[in-house]
Amino acid sequence: MSEINEENSHKGFDAADHQTAYVYNPANADNEPLARPPKRRKVLKIKSSAANSIEAKSFNFEPLLDGLETQECAGLRKTLFESSWSATEARIQSILSEANEGTLAEVTAFVGDSGLARDTERVPTGFVVTGPNITSQCLLFNQLATRLKSEIHGPVVTLRSGDASNLKAALKQLIRDATNQRSSLDDEEDISSHKCGRKLLNYDLKILHGHVEAHESQAVVVAFQDSEAFDTSLLAELISLFSSWKDRIPFVLLFGIATSVDLFHERLSRAASRSLEGRQFDVEQTSSLLERIFEKAVTGVEASLRLGTKLVSELIERQEDHVQSVQSFVEALKYSYMCHFYGNPLSILNDVSGGAPLSKLLQSQHFELIRMLPSFKKLTEGLIEAGKLIQARDLLRDDKALLREVISCFESRHTDTALILRAMHVAAACSPESVAKIELYMTTFQGNLGESDLVRSILDSIKRMTPEDLTEFIQRASEAIEAGCPGMDLEGWAEEDAEFLGELSEIQSQVSSLLQESEKSGKPVRSSYAIHSKGVRTTVIAQRVQLSYEKSTLSEQDKEFTALVDRLSQLLVDYFTVDNPQDMFLNEVWLFNSTSPYRDYFTPRPRAVIERALSAPYDYLNCECCEPLEGLSSTHPATAILYQMYLETGSLINIFDLWSAFFEMIGGGDEAKVDERDALVLFYRALADLKSLGMVKQSKKKADHLAKVSWKGL
Repeated sequence: MSEINEENSHKGFDAADHQTAYVYNPANADNEPLARPPKRRKVLKIKSSAANSIEAKSFNFEPLLDGLETQECAGLRKTLFESSWSATEARIQSILSEANEGTLAEVTAFVGDSGLARDTERVPTGFVVTGPNITSQCLLFNQLATRLKSEIHGPVVTLRSGDASNLKAALKQLIRDATNQRSSLDDEEDISSHKCGRKLLNYDLKILHGHVEAHESQAVVVAFQDSEAFDTSLLAELISLFSSWKDRIPFVLLFGIATSVDLFHERLSRAASRSLEGRQFDVEQTSSLLERIFEKAVTGVEASLRLGTKLVSELIERQEDHVQSVQSFVEALKYSYMCHFYGNPLSILNDVSGGAPLSKLLQSQHFELIRMLPSFKKLTEGLIEAGKLIQARDLLRDDKALLREVISCFESRHTDTALILRAMHVAAACSPESVAKIELYMTTFQGNLGESDLVRSILDSIKRMTPEDLTEFIQRASEAIEAGCPGMDLEGWAEEDAEFLGELSEIQSQVSSLLQESEKSGKPVRSSYAIHSKGVRTTVIAQRVQLSYEKSTLSEQDKEFTALVDRLSQLLVDYFTVDNPQDMFLNEVWLFNSTSPYRDYFTPRPRAVIERALSAPYDYLNCECCEPLEGLSSTHPATAILYQMYLETGSLINIFDLWSAFFEMIGGGDEAKVDERDALVLFYRALADLKSLGMVKQSKKKADHLAKVSWKGL
């Protein structure tokens, strides 16, 4: 009986259920031993990158004008974008390669001299002061690494604070990067093996020592890019360790400093400071580099696309408020190029290569689009005010007349733009103080150069000048016209402004003659603006003092000099009075001033978008089930309904009350349109969405309540 019961009790028992380890044997596996999997090579990445490049080349611009644009025009827009941006990028890269050239040469010479002098006890150290904009350190240290690798025989390693959390991680990164710079892909030699045959740890500096001896390295450059972000104790340990290995490994250290060398020195310990033999290198600030790039890529004569004042203001505000790098500005500039050529069908008018004639490219839709431009409206209004009614009517009705106007406009476009840029350059050259080129560009392209504070300060300074200073001022203005502006690729235009230069030279000669006469007579020459025009006369009558004002007497030379000053001031006012670029016909073709795409992509507002989507879901879903109403509606999604209820609650939300109101809304009351279990599923899902968006959290005060985290609009 017991045996039968025991057998029944063991039924369904499998010993494998309590087995700690299992061996998987496939049923269709052969008895042959498993072959070693093939080694994964880097060819796959090359293939994927090649596939990406092929896919990028196959990308085409979509036809605009509601799909009526021809493929030829769409392809031309893409070609113009690629050619325009490649030329602009080449100019930018030339500036970036020239930037910090003096610092790079000094640091390279310092590293070369330090690598040869191995008898010093201290570690040669270079303190590269980059300034407060730490985003520029990446470009600088990349240039340093490239220059040192090409001119210094030895490894160059750049350490960042994120790569070196402790001493062991820093040494691993240093040894791995230093040894990989000389090793090839087919080199199977184990660098971690010692001469005696024992295995070395991957953070042992003996590995680096063997690598230096094997390759006869001149110096081992270790650059700390963001040195002030490193832990102070970690830096002290690394410096002490490098100092102890100085007789075997020729270390040269470079520290990127954003504040000052004195503050960095105070952070280090005395032992670490005594181990360093430092030299300071100053770097060009990001603001000046940004001005040079802006002057070359946006303001320059060769720029195929210029930015409007609104967009430039957004770009500069983002650069200053968020401390962006130069690369971010270049990316934003490229995005502006892409938006212009991708979304503007009239961008084909930027083609100055002399390809297909405009009469074959332009469609009837292009002419209608030109007639809708604000610049065309201003053109026709100007013609009507001038009494040219027939010409205005032809432009509105006849496409051929409009085509002739477009061709003549683009023939004179470069001349009109050159006049504006020349006035900018002369104003900057004549200014008694340094001028911010970006602000000058914004003032000029708003059409306010003649009435700007810069021109007003120039005119005020002229009135207070002596004859000697006025002669130097005229000479400076003449040289600015003759030499041009290399920063804007603006060549000298002395022949074109011969009349203006002739008047300047005439005024200069007359001032020089007045100066010679004053030297002979010994009386100084002043204008009426530089001396007091009224004098105070004191008279005592019957023991009372009376004050009377009388005009100061001016000599004939003073009157002549004042007349010359007035003549020069009026001449400069006329020269600085230029047309507003935004009023020029077809400025929309070469002047991009739209801020909406840039603001959406570079300064997004995700919270405002999410709140708007939950408040008005029909704007995004565009479905028939959602009523176009803001507020509570049973046709809205469950998350939007719960969000509207969430807005009406206080800081603590009772979950049961929220569920009751939610079910009453979507359930339809007594009609019961939705089952309670289905409604509960929707409620939990919507509540999980609000939690994931960071709007509610579990309350610590009451277990059945939720705490409100954010409020709309705050």
